[in-house]
Amino acid sequence: MQPRIQMQQLAIPLPDQLATDPSTLLIEAPNREVWTWLSSSPQWPLPQLVVVGPPGAGKSHMGRALSLLRGGVLLTVGGNHDPLQLVQTSQIIVVDDYDQYRDESWLFHLYNLAKEHQRQVVYLGRTAPASHSFTVNDLASRLRSLPCLEIHEPDDELFRKLFRKELLKRGMLCGDDILEYIYRRFDRSYTTIHHLVKVIDELTLSQQRPLTLPLLKEVTDDRASS
Repeated sequence: MQPRIQMQQLAIPLPDQLATDPSTLLIEAPNREVWTWLSSSPQWPLPQLVVVGPPGAGKSHMGRALSLLRGGVLLTVGGNHDPLQLVQTSQIIVVDDYDQYRDESWLFHLYNLAKEHQRQVVYLGRTAPASHSFTVNDLASRLRSLPCLEIHEPDDELFRKLFRKELLKRGMLCGDDILEYIYRRFDRSYTTIHHLVKVIDELTLSQQRPLTLPLLKEVTDDRASS
C-alpha cells in the first residue's frame, strides 16, 4: 500500500547526508551474515564475492563502511578507473551496482587483475549472478562461481530501527504511535521505509508542521484501519 500525498506547495528537502562510518550501520538478522563476512576482511575464504539485496537495503552503505574500515575504494557506475591502477593501489575494491555496468569487458578485466594481484573484490548488486543476463560469457561464469551473500528484507526489529533512523537523519523524531501506525498498515520492506520517509519529509516541509499522527493520517490511506 502506497501513501497518498496531498501537498500544498513544492517542498525542497535538504540534501541527505549519508553516514559511512561502520558504527552507523544497523546490523540485525537480515544483514548480519553479510556484514560479519565483509568485516572479517582480509580473512575471507575466497578473495572475491558478490553481495545482493533489494533497493535501499544498505549495500552501498556497507560498501563505503568496508572501504573506510580496510582502506579500500568504492567504485560507482560511470566512473573512469584504470583496473591495473586499482589493483596496484588498493587492497580491497568494492564495485557498486555491478549488475548495472554496460562495459562487462572492463569488469572481466578487473576480475582477472584482482585475481592475479591477490586483491579482494566485492560486487554489490540487486541481482545474483545466477539470475543476471550477461553479455560476456567468461564474466558470467566467473561471477557465478563466487560466494553470493544476500541481504534480506527487514524483519520487525530492523524495520523499526531503520524507520526511526531515516527520520532522525532528517531532523524528525518518531513517536511510538506513529511507528505502530506505519507498522500495522504497510509491508516490511526497504522500499516502504524510504518511500514513507520521503513522503513525510516533503509533507512536513511543505506544510511547516511537525510530524504527528494526525498529520500522517492525512496522507495515508486509512481504509486498512480496524
